[in-house]
Amino acid sequence: MNRTDMIQRLASETFDLLVVGGGITGAGIAREAALRGLKVGLVEANDFAYATSSRSTKLIHGGLRYLKNFEFRLVRDSVVERQNLLVMAPHLVKATTFLFPVYEGDPDPLWMLHIGLTLYDWFAGRSNPIPHRMLKPGPLREREPWLRADQLKGGALYADCRTDDGRLTLEVIQSAAGHGAAVANYVRLTAFRKDGSGRIVGATVQDQLTGSTFDVRASRVVAAAGPWADAVRRLDDPGAPALLRLTKGIHLVVPHSRLPIQHAVVMRGRDGRMMFAVPSGNCTYIGTTDTDHRGDPAAFSITPEDVDYVVDAARRLFPETGLTSEDIIAGWSGFRPLLKPEKEADPSAASRDYKLFHSPSGLVTVGGGKLTAFRSMASHIVDEVFPATRSSAHLAASTAPLPGAQGGLPDEQLKGRLAAEIGGAGDLVDLLADRYGAALAQVAAEARSIASPDPELRWRLAQARHAVKAEMAVHLLDVVRRRTDLMLFTKHNGRPYLPALADEMGALLGWTEERKQAEIAAAEREMDAMFAWKQVSAR
Repeated sequence: MNRTDMIQRLASETFDLLVVGGGITGAGIAREAALRGLKVGLVEANDFAYATSSRSTKLIHGGLRYLKNFEFRLVRDSVVERQNLLVMAPHLVKATTFLFPVYEGDPDPLWMLHIGLTLYDWFAGRSNPIPHRMLKPGPLREREPWLRADQLKGGALYADCRTDDGRLTLEVIQSAAGHGAAVANYVRLTAFRKDGSGRIVGATVQDQLTGSTFDVRASRVVAAAGPWADAVRRLDDPGAPALLRLTKGIHLVVPHSRLPIQHAVVMRGRDGRMMFAVPSGNCTYIGTTDTDHRGDPAAFSITPEDVDYVVDAARRLFPETGLTSEDIIAGWSGFRPLLKPEKEADPSAASRDYKLFHSPSGLVTVGGGKLTAFRSMASHIVDEVFPATRSSAHLAASTAPLPGAQGGLPDEQLKGRLAAEIGGAGDLVDLLADRYGAALAQVAAEARSIASPDPELRWRLAQARHAVKAEMAVHLLDVVRRRTDLMLFTKHNGRPYLPALADEMGALLGWTEERKQAEIAAAEREMDAMFAWKQVSAR
């Protein structure tokens, strides 16, 4: 994961496949192709998992609500892949108990929920961690006492999984690189290279850090650019029709003490659509919205209307908490690159499946897709683009553990020893173990060499060092927003640590004092943007 070496390889080698896009879909395709012995390059215009792949609901799930749309294959594939990911990344993908309360007048009555969850369990087979149970109102509220009692008909207890989507994407990228792929972030596609017959034979790209432009030679190019898929296609064919329907989803974070749930809980918006409240360490996050977005895919924003919709749902389900917008300590916004339907439909009814689009030039564009099913989706895509590599023999390699799950996960004894040796509260060490898995030993080695009376700062600086050395972090925002939990899941958003983190990164990356201050300012602008809706509301 040395970026300088990767850039040199991209500029000098000839690849069987160039992947454009470093989200979970592009990462999965690069890994799958590299596992099959293909020479693979990958370029990402921003940071890995910059957009959709770090801005989801952070769930690995079958998509229970997709059964209502009769998307049985999508749900089955997702449930199977959920079980695969529990083995591939047990530190990042955690089996989680969900509660699904049903109230008088809800669109999904208890009998329908029971049928859907029975199918869910059947798809999972014997590996299902928690077969579903239907519950009456009393037992349901025993498990979650804060649930509204009025008109509660009952509900269900079932299993799905939660994850850190950005770090999962990063580990897939690391796995691709470990199998020979040349991967680089902050390298923007500017044009396609074509031969005399108009076939794509590579791309012209620009290193966003240095401004230098170079060509990448490749026999095939797959665009896995998420919300930017249409923009990439139009670099090939300016008249290409739009493939995507972007819908915006926002999530809000509150202290767990303000919404002290013990399970992930299905919520409903005032319009009846499903959302979630998910406990995450010292926080609980709630969401998501599903509204159409037209315009710049980089225009991430949270509006007062978004906040009102999500907080209203949480307040109606958990009225005794008295939750308000003042409780919000963080939030994020992202876009789903859904396939554009032939007929207009409710955003929540739009398919989460994917489709490949083949251009006359040879460009292959991925539209749609789902985080949970990234591995199987990547396998099918490489099958189609490189049919000679198709073989069931690759399944074992494809479902092998990701880097953080190789070599054994940290046990309680190790975590206790590290907490005693380096310092830090037990919940912080638990958090780090879940984020890094087997790589926690590398982070701990960095922490041992850092002299600070503040044990949490030692760990945070060690994370920054590790992010630069092993995870291709090049900006301060890469660390606080995607490599760590600081921005989204701490009450201070990491602000107190910004100068020290910038000093640590600057020492490794050769930053001037002016550059360090610019990096701090950029991180603070991003943090301020999370709360821009407050200024709008105050007008």
